[in-house]
Amino acid sequence: MNFQTFRRNTLAQLVITSMLVISTQAMAAGTAQVDLGTVQNDANDVNNSSSSDNPQSAPAQAPTQASLSETEPASIISQHYIEENAGPASNYTDIVAIAPSVWNVDPNGNGLMETQGLSIRGFQDGQYNVTFDGIPIGDSNDFTHHSTSYFMAQDLGSITVDRGPGSAATIGYSTFGGNIANTTKDPSAEAGVSPYVSSGSFNTKLVGAEFDTGTMHNWGDGSAYLDVKQVSSDGFLTYAHQRRTNAIFKMIKPITDNTVVTVMSMVNQLDQNPPSGATLTQMQMYGNNFGLSNNPNSQTFVGYNRDQINGDMSYIGINSQQGSWSIDNKLYTFGYRHIGYNGQTFGLPFNQESNPQFSNLTPGGAGGGLGTSLGANDVPGVSMTMQYRSVGDALRASDHLNSGDLNVGIWFDHQYNTRSNQNVDWTQGGAPNYTVGGTSVTTPNSYNWNMADSWNTFQPYAEFAWKPTDDLTVRPGLKYVSYSRSIDAAINANTSAPLNYSKTWSKALPSLDAHYSITSSWTTYVQAAEGFMAPKLNFFYVNQPAQTNINPQSTTNYQWGTAFKNGRFAADMDLYLIRFSNEILSEQLGTTTAYYNASGTTQYKGIEGQATYYVGSGLSLYTNGSVNSAHDSQGNWLPNTPVRTLAGGIIYDKSGIYASLLDKYVGQYYTGQNGSLYPNGPSITNYSMPGYSIASLSTSYSFGKDRATKVGLQVDNLFNHGGLYYTAGNAPQGDILFWTQPGRSITASISTKI
Repeated sequence: MNFQTFRRNTLAQLVITSMLVISTQAMAAGTAQVDLGTVQNDANDVNNSSSSDNPQSAPAQAPTQASLSETEPASIISQHYIEENAGPASNYTDIVAIAPSVWNVDPNGNGLMETQGLSIRGFQDGQYNVTFDGIPIGDSNDFTHHSTSYFMAQDLGSITVDRGPGSAATIGYSTFGGNIANTTKDPSAEAGVSPYVSSGSFNTKLVGAEFDTGTMHNWGDGSAYLDVKQVSSDGFLTYAHQRRTNAIFKMIKPITDNTVVTVMSMVNQLDQNPPSGATLTQMQMYGNNFGLSNNPNSQTFVGYNRDQINGDMSYIGINSQQGSWSIDNKLYTFGYRHIGYNGQTFGLPFNQESNPQFSNLTPGGAGGGLGTSLGANDVPGVSMTMQYRSVGDALRASDHLNSGDLNVGIWFDHQYNTRSNQNVDWTQGGAPNYTVGGTSVTTPNSYNWNMADSWNTFQPYAEFAWKPTDDLTVRPGLKYVSYSRSIDAAINANTSAPLNYSKTWSKALPSLDAHYSITSSWTTYVQAAEGFMAPKLNFFYVNQPAQTNINPQSTTNYQWGTAFKNGRFAADMDLYLIRFSNEILSEQLGTTTAYYNASGTTQYKGIEGQATYYVGSGLSLYTNGSVNSAHDSQGNWLPNTPVRTLAGGIIYDKSGIYASLLDKYVGQYYTGQNGSLYPNGPSITNYSMPGYSIASLSTSYSFGKDRATKVGLQVDNLFNHGGLYYTAGNAPQGDILFWTQPGRSITASISTKI
């Protein structure tokens, strides 16, 4: 899709959403001047969070902080922090990496590649929830998220990292590992045009502009904005290019004295060349930033490794106060369309760069080697497609009673997905390849799989926040989860046979928390809650899934915490214990894959904390940290769970000058990766990765009328650390593939409002 097509699609979506709003307004009887203070959007509200009337205070300057009303551990990241510290191409995954127990892998530079691993307390992507404006998003196959296909940092108002399953009112596909709650920013009250540009290392460039209507008093106090931007980069890794275009439209319009309509629509177009990691031998030969090559005789050729991805999300929200009831409803859709091309295998065997058997794996390969059914010297590869569309509705309602608040709601989501994966011959322009590595491929048209799948999830809930005293709130709740998955495969993965099958899982999930205000600045809480995650789509990648009795994975979470906040000091700490049951494992039995629930219980536990101290004269000190433990029932350390995380730094924010120096340390962890560091070398089990740190410097100066013009300079990976920090699987011959930390990057930016 070119930029012209992107603009036409963008305009079409904006026109449609605008028409829907106009229709809604036409149905409303009369529009008067309204007091928006009577209408609250619960999904976008960050209770007692980072907002502060005094910018010279700890709450205003804190990179992360808790809320005094929280009932589980959380880190709130404010819009101010995002605007001052997020890089030009950053996504939510880059921003939340500063929080305790959180770490992220971006080997091509912040936002310049889909994140390769975002972990919360050791829970991996797919085991925690991600929402935008209260709407859960995710892939139907495994509940994971595409960080570069939705909102960019310029669109975000705030992010809350909830480290826990939440209360009964927390909806989502897989909430037991936590929730990353993103909110889009609201329109500005002032009309204007705000252009912005950035330029920096790796030939990274961003150009964008935001168009604000301001508050339109002659249109019932409605307001809206449109933000369009494009980022391009060569990336830290060789030939790992990215070009991304993104647009968001948001409008807020009162239609009566007690009802507000919100319309949001976002579209994103991505064209990139993604590497798949590199072996140590490749790094020794071509540098630790080796990604792809420019040689068409190699499977690492940039032209054979390309993604074209389109993402979108839209909703119409109605927020209304009807007597004692507060009602929030969002009717939404989001979609993802991915056309991808890849070399079939990566990884250069040690001392085999001249061996014709492996020559088409190397950047300097001369053909030969694995070959295809169309030519012994041809380069094999894979062509894939994945396209899904979700539609759903999230209804939340709250009634304020004398003894407390009754919260009820229901969420429904339907997603339909098609996916295919085909072996091809890149030398022959992507023609079907019927042999791979000398092995005949008997599936029709050389497909590895060709299928459609769908899901339906239905989650009603009820909870009551009982207040026996003004300082104590006890909140029991119950959520019922029903999850149906179906598959209609002409060619199923793993089996190559057709399959038409569906299954439903359901469970009632209780929750209980208590919150006590010790003083107006100091609170404490305790929580017990159950979490749930249905089996992934790969549970169906067997010949007879009906004969496999698999129970959903579940957790029981116990957490205690306390938070303190005043103008000088904002701090909190927590303890957690999570028991993970029914973990789904697989075992290869000859040519058959068997799935089963593990016996015993996996246990996660730890301590976390974060604090900001305002020294004075615009200067604050910040730190956060965690000590984490995650072991299975045999005592083995679970993959990708650092033994500790630690962050710290200083922030200066006064008189239009902002500066922050922040460092994040991620301690030793096990990767869960087995293999060798070179062919015929000793086999390594559960490869251990040493700790690493990344320091970032962000500075800016705002000046002019209302300080509307800002110039900034950011340095990421300030000390240019470049060691190994994540594994990316295995090469065909068993070598472990690695990612390294991207090198130091420097970015200059300027923005203004006209």
